[in-house]
Amino acid sequence: MKVSNIEKEYWDALERLKSGKSKIVDTRSTRFKFTKDAVGREAGRGKGYVRHQRYPELCLAISDAETCRQQNSPATPSATAKIEQQKALKNKARDDYSRLKDEYDLLMIEYLNVVRRNFELETGLVDSTNVNLIRLPNAR
Repeated sequence: MKVSNIEKEYWDALERLKSGKSKIVDTRSTRFKFTKDAVGREAGRGKGYVRHQRYPELCLAISDAETCRQQNSPATPSATAKIEQQKALKNKARDDYSRLKDEYDLLMIEYLNVVRRNFELETGLVDSTNVNLIRLPNAR
């Protein structure tokens, strides 16, 4: 069977879409699907030019490519799985925040002790007997 130039353009467009080297249609989009309109747009034509009555083999190849894409695509998690994942991320962030806050508080205590010690050394209060420094064990 003889293939016209236009049908050859459609077949070339389908091969570009399959290989991911398309010129017009974005195949990396999450909404991308192999459709007759996508092949038509990739071939430089408008929507509705590819019809089953005109190009039955091409339409079958497009539907086969779409079923392969659906089978090879990763399974999307359900809504409850997404919620559980977000809860886990939230709990991890909360734990990280509380750990960092505790570390920050310890560092601030150490810093304030150093500032106080510096002040006492500058003013001569270290020799005084009624001043007690707060000593904390190094938590690091």
